Amino acid sequence: MKESVIARHARSIRRTGVAAIALLAALSTERAAAQAAPEEIVVTGTRIARPGITAPNPVTVLNSESIALTGLQSTVDIMAQLPQTQVNLQPNNNQRFTNGIGVSFINLRGLGEYRTLTLVDGRRHIGSLSGRNGSGGTSLVDTNIIAPSLIDRIEIVTGGTSAIYGADAVAGVVNFILKKNYEGAEITGQYGFAEHGGAKSTEVNGLIGTNFGSKRGNITFGFDYNHDTGLLASDRDFASCTRTLAANPASFTGTDGIPNNITIPGCTKSSIMGPNATVRTNIAGAGPYGWTFTPDGSQAVRFNRGVLLNPPGSRLGGAIGSTVGNNGDGVNTAADLQLRTPNTRMIANTLLNYQIAEKLGPVESINFFADVKYAGSRGSATNTPHFNNGAAPSSDPFSHLDDVAQSAFLIHNDNPYIPANFRTLTGGADFALNRYNKDWAVRDGRAEYEYFRGVFGFNGTFTNGWKYETYFNYGRNSTNFYNVDRVEDRLRQQIDAIRLPTGEIVCRDTAARAAGCVAINPFRVAALSPAQYNYAYTLTHENDVLDQKNAVVNVSGDAFKYATPFSGTVAPVGFAVGFEWRRESGNSQMDFNTVTGQYWGNQNSPVVGRYDVREYYTELNIPILRDLPFAKALDIDAAYRFSDYSTSGAVNTWNVAINYAITSDVKLRGSTARAVRAPNIDELFSGFGDDFSGITDPCSTTQINGGPRPANRLANCRAAGVPAGYNQNDFPNAPVRSGGNPALKPEKARTWTGGIVLTPSFIPGFSFTADYWFVKIRDGIQTLPRNAIINNCYDAGSLNNPFCGNVVRNANGSLRFVTAQVTNVGQESVRGVDFEVNYVFDLDRVGLANMGSVTLQGLMSWVPQNTVIALPGDPSFNLYRSGVVGYPTVKSNLRATWDWRDLTTSVSARYIGSAELFPAQTNVNGVFEAADFNKIQPFWYFDLAARYRWNNLTFFAGVNNIADKDPPNVPFLNTGSNQTGASLGNAATGDSASTYSPVGRYFYFGTTVKF
Repeated sequence: MKESVIARHARSIRRTGVAAIALLAALSTERAAAQAAPEEIVVTGTRIARPGITAPNPVTVLNSESIALTGLQSTVDIMAQLPQTQVNLQPNNNQRFTNGIGVSFINLRGLGEYRTLTLVDGRRHIGSLSGRNGSGGTSLVDTNIIAPSLIDRIEIVTGGTSAIYGADAVAGVVNFILKKNYEGAEITGQYGFAEHGGAKSTEVNGLIGTNFGSKRGNITFGFDYNHDTGLLASDRDFASCTRTLAANPASFTGTDGIPNNITIPGCTKSSIMGPNATVRTNIAGAGPYGWTFTPDGSQAVRFNRGVLLNPPGSRLGGAIGSTVGNNGDGVNTAADLQLRTPNTRMIANTLLNYQIAEKLGPVESINFFADVKYAGSRGSATNTPHFNNGAAPSSDPFSHLDDVAQSAFLIHNDNPYIPANFRTLTGGADFALNRYNKDWAVRDGRAEYEYFRGVFGFNGTFTNGWKYETYFNYGRNSTNFYNVDRVEDRLRQQIDAIRLPTGEIVCRDTAARAAGCVAINPFRVAALSPAQYNYAYTLTHENDVLDQKNAVVNVSGDAFKYATPFSGTVAPVGFAVGFEWRRESGNSQMDFNTVTGQYWGNQNSPVVGRYDVREYYTELNIPILRDLPFAKALDIDAAYRFSDYSTSGAVNTWNVAINYAITSDVKLRGSTARAVRAPNIDELFSGFGDDFSGITDPCSTTQINGGPRPANRLANCRAAGVPAGYNQNDFPNAPVRSGGNPALKPEKARTWTGGIVLTPSFIPGFSFTADYWFVKIRDGIQTLPRNAIINNCYDAGSLNNPFCGNVVRNANGSLRFVTAQVTNVGQESVRGVDFEVNYVFDLDRVGLANMGSVTLQGLMSWVPQNTVIALPGDPSFNLYRSGVVGYPTVKSNLRATWDWRDLTTSVSARYIGSAELFPAQTNVNGVFEAADFNKIQPFWYFDLAARYRWNNLTFFAGVNNIADKDPPNVPFLNTGSNQTGASLGNAATGDSASTYSPVGRYFYFGTTVKF
């Protein structure tokens, strides 16, 4: 019998994978008149089984075959291509934080990873570290340990569903449905590589399943191994030879119609650090950094800083001037960064289902199920080497307690390593030395993640048709971070050398010599001896353990049936009720030197804490109208959840949705909800740790005359001991010390959605959906913006204000650190419209007989508003992120798939809309004031894939980024995944490394064998 149009339509949608489950069910129900009533299903966003036509929320589905067509071997890379996601934490940018190496999180709507709830088979999954330093654990799920090969489909729900699933579902839910009840065996091998080198990826995965016990049970085992070599900046010209911005000396105000910043073209280099040490102090009238040394350290030679946009003595130059320049003798620090983090994952997952009994009194069936997984993930990172620059000798003593670790080395005039020709130039004075210490140690780190998850439970039905489920979910994440670092006091002891009467060169400090101190010649480029290295350098260690315990019981079914008004059609009232208990426990411990701040790198504190939550929830599906000329179906869905947290108390969430099928061809839907995100262990219990993302000091000569009250700023800076002429560029980057707050309350959100679904019967195989959504958050959990803290301190009427207690300076007036605690202060508003089009047709309809079928599909998300009010009452720190790099206003994904016999080919086009780098900046007299550029033009990526099935073999291959497009070559965007690129307060350049691919043209091929 010839296959029906509807059957072909359903088959193609399942094959290509991006469609709403509700839409598929509606098509099958309304058009196949000869069919019996459709099977009721449970979709993400509800616990009530129902026909798809009454599904309460828009659901986008990506299935395993569609995943395979991408050729991507990282789940988060796959998700990042969907328009619903923005600025995901993935291999292109997860090196931004020391202990974020290798983790990957999904970020729906760009509202933040914390506001996306990630589920597996509708159940919570053990969380991961936040990717922030000193992390005790969060609810964030590392998608690296959800292997694409084990996924049957992914369901994405828009809008707040906290009433259904609990906290964290503010932006929506991503639900990974695993393959179950599999029979047979298959193994797949895949290899991928970039045309220009790097990013090599090898994957081997398999699936084995069998029924047993007269088909009462099934056991399915899946395994996955993947190794990605990552990508270095030195592998790509656009990253190893970067552009940057510098302050424009011709611009005197923010309204003079002259760009405040100018792009430095060509390959920029450091103007204060070279391959060898550079002398910071002005010696022999050559100015700061006038001298460097030959590689063997025997002679001083002049240092060419290159072309400086703001040389010393200029309006913006200060004592040192620009830290970057064109050409010159400096080092190219960008070449030592990573563009994509190397990662290795290993996953073993067993799924068991067994019907224990049936027809036991009121119980129709009892099934036992289990989901047991072990996963390991390994990530490694290579950062810029340790460096030293900053403070002048008079304020650069030899203790880490008196200055920041990155400050310049102080060289005493009796240091025996000083070259003879330079000693005659110093006049017997001490001097400061900058150094890029690439020859001494490779600054690398690695993260080792181990996960165990076990879900054990029972489900089944009662004789009245009601369904029940109860399970216990246990997860454990144990993570170890290792990082090469140095004990700062010890290294400075080695630099401070003297010559003994015997002629031997040793460390000046006798106690240090007794402890094994071996002097180092800082003027020579050479590897350290084992004794020199072992005295100061070590492997830091941090161990973090996160435990999750989760017990759930729920019951659902038809409460009763009744004759709906006007038509008399009998319809059931769906009902669900349940209870959930969850405990999250975190314990993060690091070594003594990290806690006490003796390393060159970040100082962090242990994190120990836990919280419990007890929740009661219920859900109703109420049919209002059925089978009327103006209402094929009208339903109201309502859900409510009461949650009681041990830390923050009680909170309520709810959801109300209306689904209105006017006819079989036209359906309207809308919802409103109250969602919450409860504070996690990190936010509640983290000790204070360092973050070097960057602070703009209002007391610097470049900022002292700015702000809303320049007179206050100037007076307060002087009262704080900041001297005239102080320029922040002359000193090391000061950290922000942020930490948790046990008094945090859940943040709250209101969400609204409204949409239309069109399945016109006069265009068989065609469907269209459009859904508006709006999310508004208050009491947002966030750290006050670092620049808001320091600006409000010095712009106030006096230093006696709540902000100044968080600002600490060194004796010379430079910033030591700024303290910022997590608090409930943020507000956010994000709105947009999602569009989805699907059209499937047989080619014989266009005259190509027996040539198979074509499926066309398109997804698009339009986000005209994404506003963050970081500090209510101070609009200068508002972020308007829509259309900013990382947050494109328009993002879409188009795919055409041709199925012909055993061949499937697919071509896809991904669109990323134009983007600005500097939000909320305006033109002045027709000139963009912030910089000499702002906009990135729209980007298109094109991919091609093919699969051929021959007996029990499937061969596949493809190429992604056919046009070999590089990322936009703009400042800060391609300076490595661990760079935030924060400039002029722009919101997204660090995260935006996840927006544009640095890999280039990428090929892959592989084979699947079925047994």
